[in-house]
Amino acid sequence: MKVERGDRRLLMFQEIEKGGSGEEIAEKAGVSRTAVWKFVRRLEELGYEVEVDRKSGYRLVSSPDPSPFHMALAALKIPGVERYYHFDEVDSTNRFAKEVSNAVVFSESQSSGRGRLGRRWESERGGVYMSLSLNMTIPVSEIPKVTLLSGLAVCRALEDYGARIKWPNDVLVGGKKVSGILSEFVGEEMAAKVVVGIGVNVRNRVPDALRDRAISLHEVDENVRITEIFTRICEQLSNLLSAFPQKWGEILEEWKRLSDTIGREVRVSLYGEEVVGKAVDVDADGGLIVVSGEGRRKVISGECFYTNY
Repeated sequence: MKVERGDRRLLMFQEIEKGGSGEEIAEKAGVSRTAVWKFVRRLEELGYEVEVDRKSGYRLVSSPDPSPFHMALAALKIPGVERYYHFDEVDSTNRFAKEVSNAVVFSESQSSGRGRLGRRWESERGGVYMSLSLNMTIPVSEIPKVTLLSGLAVCRALEDYGARIKWPNDVLVGGKKVSGILSEFVGEEMAAKVVVGIGVNVRNRVPDALRDRAISLHEVDENVRITEIFTRICEQLSNLLSAFPQKWGEILEEWKRLSDTIGREVRVSLYGEEVVGKAVDVDADGGLIVVSGEGRRKVISGECFYTNY
């Protein structure tokens, strides 16, 4: 399903959610009463329950989870986003997002989901698998900031669960990974597309092999809904992107306050090289500052392990 900003289906959906006659909804959405009736039938096919009363008209009674139209409304509030794509299954939301611009892509499952360093991201039904594709006039060196900003957005969205951020792009709940973020840069410097992939374990089952270090939100909240988590993430992305880059300093300070990494003994590995020591800070560029007997070292990217955990 594809929904663009200004799509009349969104207007109809909002009016049906509030409740009203077919005539009233048609007038407000600028469509015919037949179009409203057909749209209600489509909503029912998607799993929405719409009550129909001859006197009061249409009223939305319940929504499926995930709810495509609630999610489209949330996604289209993000600055710069012009369209929302909702799939039952796709190979990779990041792969698709590279082919479109200024969009949010969501899929209920992925057949070839990817994490950092080319790893597979398990993507069974029940999770949030989304990618944000934005045309941004920023240099490649700024990408780590976008990654940190996205991690903060997810952490804010999961604040009720006591979420913390593990550098550079994981979000933890109860010390276990609940979300991962993959940022990619497509095009040429200062005229490129930034693609941010976000995966969150919501109601999906964590594979047995990962249960010692990963968690799904339903393990701590049996009533958690995919739509709500997606909506919260979109709200926080909207807030933070509206403030970026002008308020980057404030964003970074909040990231540090929510960091699970600063103050820990770490081992950061990338392409065969390892940096071992105490993580003491994250600098203005998003680099992790590690201090060891060999001195102070800045790490731009890599896989971070805790050695005192």
